[in-house]
Amino acid sequence: HQSSLPNAAKGYMTTRPRVEPRTPWDCAICLATPEEEVHQCHRGHYYCAGCLAGLPQRRCPLCRVALPEDPIRSLAAEQAIAALPSRCDHCALELTFGQRRSHERSCPQRPAVCEAADDGCGWRGIHADLEAHEAGCRHALCRRVLRGAEARWATERDALRSHIERVEAANRAVEARLRRLEERRVSEEEAQRSRTRALSERVRRLEQQATAAAARPRPGRQLPQLAEIASIKRRIEDELAMYMNMQRGAPANMLLASMAQPAPPDAPEGAAAIAPAPAAAAAAAPA
Repeated sequence: HQSSLPNAAKGYMTTRPRVEPRTPWDCAICLATPEEEVHQCHRGHYYCAGCLAGLPQRRCPLCRVALPEDPIRSLAAEQAIAALPSRCDHCALELTFGQRRSHERSCPQRPAVCEAADDGCGWRGIHADLEAHEAGCRHALCRRVLRGAEARWATERDALRSHIERVEAANRAVEARLRRLEERRVSEEEAQRSRTRALSERVRRLEQQATAAAARPRPGRQLPQLAEIASIKRRIEDELAMYMNMQRGAPANMLLASMAQPAPPDAPEGAAAIAPAPAAAAAAAPA
């Protein structure tokens, strides 16, 4: 049952029923024997730690003395309470007050409900019968099946998350490599354009040199000069063809190798850089 407090603590009601006979260490707030820590005021009145923490005013409900900010714990009262005789509320086993709480947590006669109570099973009994009930309860069976499925799903989910993280890391590495390749491609294209402009400028100079050589008269050597002009023209055409092949992917070293051929001794001035190949010179020689 619940009882009101003495007149000094009027207005405070008990928070739990009295289950023990009154002792000198009973809580002055709930009037029950403390089961956990025991606190006291400066005048020796005892309280449950939880009851004292819930007071709206920090004063003893019996003597009205102010309570300190740091509670005063009474170890002597706790030891005396632990030695009091008591009994289990479930199986009526005789034991001490200090042993009762640990015993009641494992007492086979303590109340129990099915693990599938939230799923619709209304069975209630004692803990000793719980295992036998759950072995045949369809709600508990479904709960165990679902628990196993949830465990497998959690394992697969974690594995999938790990796989996704690895794939994302690999994607980031591929994207970084693609960026580097794109930068390299842009750089190579710019270098290729620079080489193309240089070759175009060289072809233009060769054409100007050929035109100047053809326009310069040389008495007594008209036929050799015409052969040289024809040879220079064929050389320019060959270089232009090789340049176009290089633009379509032909190796650039073919053009460079062909341009390194020495010019004949009687080539016109400025034509040393465009001397024809031996085969072309033989074909251009007068009969």
